[in-house]
Amino acid sequence: MIVLTIDTDWAPPEATKAVLLKVRELGVKVTVFFSEPSPVPYWPLLEVGAHPDLSRRFAFNDPGGPTAMATMGHDAAVMAAEGAILAKFKETIPGAEAVRTHRFYWHSDLARVMAKNGFSHDSSMILPYLPGIKGFRVGKLNRWPVWASDHLHLMRGFPLDRLDMPYFNEPGLKIFCFHVAYLYLNARSLEDFNMIRARLDGQSQPKPLEGAGVWTLFELLAEKVAKTSQGLWLKDLPPSTVLDNFSVDYAASPTL
Repeated sequence: MIVLTIDTDWAPPEATKAVLLKVRELGVKVTVFFSEPSPVPYWPLLEVGAHPDLSRRFAFNDPGGPTAMATMGHDAAVMAAEGAILAKFKETIPGAEAVRTHRFYWHSDLARVMAKNGFSHDSSMILPYLPGIKGFRVGKLNRWPVWASDHLHLMRGFPLDRLDMPYFNEPGLKIFCFHVAYLYLNARSLEDFNMIRARLDGQSQPKPLEGAGVWTLFELLAEKVAKTSQGLWLKDLPPSTVLDNFSVDYAASPTL
């Protein structure tokens, strides 16, 4: 079961708009995690999500140091700071039910903070190229592990002109994480990463690289999805894709 997702990160608005307009033409469902509001109008097959960088949160009255971090006061300050960031995303992207933290940032109390701020789905975890992956529930939050990312695909040196990845045809949830910068320039290798930053930060409008690249891979996945359906959003995923584990009610168990 393939799910296509895109992180905008902090790509220039022009690049984000160009990529998402191309994605819209493919006619499949996609979940896009926005790091900031986008100039691209929504379309029916788009699910919007939030992509905050919670690692940069500032906890008030935090003196720093390992001793300070091992206190209830420190934990409360961290969660308050993260909650403020998530609340701001709900204001700027009110339709967002899904969230993915930048660099898959996570800690044991974050599910409670996300649910409290109106998010029901999280994809801040990566379990690369494992068969039989399912989602799971933590309190009121559904968590959906990422199966593959464009960066990891390039790092492993997998083909870009065909769908050839370990366990790709085995059963299990396969959430793909792409990034606007890689899609925009159709990156072909990790060596393109620094070039992507340099070119996108420049004044001139860069052109996509020729040949098979990350955009090619995205198109191939979209074509495979389109053969059977219009695809799935995270909030569409059926109960059969969720592990039958115990669901903790954080409201009833505030000490967990």
